[in-house]
Amino acid sequence: MKKNVAMLALAVMLLGAGSALAAEKAWLDLENCGMCKNLLADMDLFEHMNWSTHVFSAGMIEVTTYPDGYKDRFDKLMASFEACGAKMMAGEQMPMCGMCESYGQLMMSGAKMDQVQTKAGWVTVMTSQDPKVVEMILAHGRRTIDEYAKFTAANGAHDHAH
Repeated sequence: MKKNVAMLALAVMLLGAGSALAAEKAWLDLENCGMCKNLLADMDLFEHMNWSTHVFSAGMIEVTTYPDGYKDRFDKLMASFEACGAKMMAGEQMPMCGMCESYGQLMMSGAKMDQVQTKAGWVTVMTSQDPKVVEMILAHGRRTIDEYAKFTAANGAHDHAH
């Protein structure tokens, strides 16, 4: 389960964002989401990481890299996400952004996550053999790509998808 908490935390940290329609929650909310707010502890790390989300016929792939010298900082951030996830697993309630809620729904629907740690990052693959879950994964991935493009355009953020 610790791996799933880490995966959720990584996805929350690395993927998409911006405001959705007024009637809807923000897809990524760095200030109010119980998971996402962990990013504010080290914005330098956040700004220097690179990530991208890619959809394919059976799901999505998330690729995350960070520069030399940032591994310890990344590990510290991941530990804070794992601690947050452990609190949620113990029943603590916290506000969640749209992306975190969507990721949780994917996990609860049986999406399979595989993660490979590389020398300077992580590769996460999310798939399912259930066509309904695959469609949920694809919708999540596409929305993440779209919302992050809006977020970077609106905030002048570093283009992490390179």
